[in-house]
Amino acid sequence: MPWVHKLNEMSIRREGPFPWLVALALFGVGLATRLLLAPLLEGMKFLTFYPVVAAATLLCGWRQGVLVLALSTLTAWNLFFEPIGSFAIPDRRTGGALVGFVIVGAFNVLIVGALRAAIQRADVAKNAQETLFRELQHRVANNLQLVVALLRNAQRNLRNPVTAAEMLNEAEERIMVMSQLHRRLHDGSAYASGLEPLLQEVLANAFSGLPVVVHVDVADASELSIDQMTAITLLTNEAALNAAKHVFSKGLGSRFDVSLSRSAGGRLHLRIADDGPGMGAEVVDANVKSLGMGIMEAFALQLGGSLEVVRNQGASLSVEFETGRAA
Repeated sequence: MPWVHKLNEMSIRREGPFPWLVALALFGVGLATRLLLAPLLEGMKFLTFYPVVAAATLLCGWRQGVLVLALSTLTAWNLFFEPIGSFAIPDRRTGGALVGFVIVGAFNVLIVGALRAAIQRADVAKNAQETLFRELQHRVANNLQLVVALLRNAQRNLRNPVTAAEMLNEAEERIMVMSQLHRRLHDGSAYASGLEPLLQEVLANAFSGLPVVVHVDVADASELSIDQMTAITLLTNEAALNAAKHVFSKGLGSRFDVSLSRSAGGRLHLRIADDGPGMGAEVVDANVKSLGMGIMEAFALQLGGSLEVVRNQGASLSVEFETGRAA
């Protein structure tokens, strides 16, 4: 119900003494109404207090609801039960009425408090889904631009039909991999346990069947946005696929490292490395190699940094960027 969500939005913004004052005001309204309608409500001493207990719980919280329940019980006991102003319990009927009101009021606080908590959780989940959808749209737009770049790269080699065909096949393969990975990244639970488990999963798929020791250290990833984690995951996946094809499948290395650390200036430093012979020693077609490198450079730009490559003593890629700066 939209009005319930609107009331909940109002209550979320209330902090400090304000919700207590609102609860007291609601209690005052309930008491004033009961006094005003006293001749009509002689046999219904608690009638006007039930709605204010529920309203205080919904608008202000369960603690304020309990306060209004306690004040309502004491006030009704003192003003509306004989002997007036004595807090006496002359018979079982009076005691039963008081106990019954407390039990029903407490049940109302419990039910309305649970409803309020459920609405809050639903609003949080809704906001998270909206944020995720916006970031997904942003990421899709970026990667469509990347697809265009891959096709243009292949177009430049149309004079060589064999090379062009290889480039198109490679581009198709990379696009399919990104598509599958995107579905995994945006299923709502990919980042539930943080970035490291997701990277471990991606690397396990990339190195399936290969004797590779993977080491991931991304303890500084807690401040990353989902958009940045997605870019890091896609960049790491691309680097892993290149290493699997050109290093590990040929028995030229056995270790792959991913680390994320904070530099002295507060920027984050992503490093991806393997223990192979280095890019300078890879015997691969230059155009195929530039395709993978172009993809990784695009993801580095999406992070808000630039890709730096060290080609000796294994391939090492690094990107330095700031949190919240994914393009």
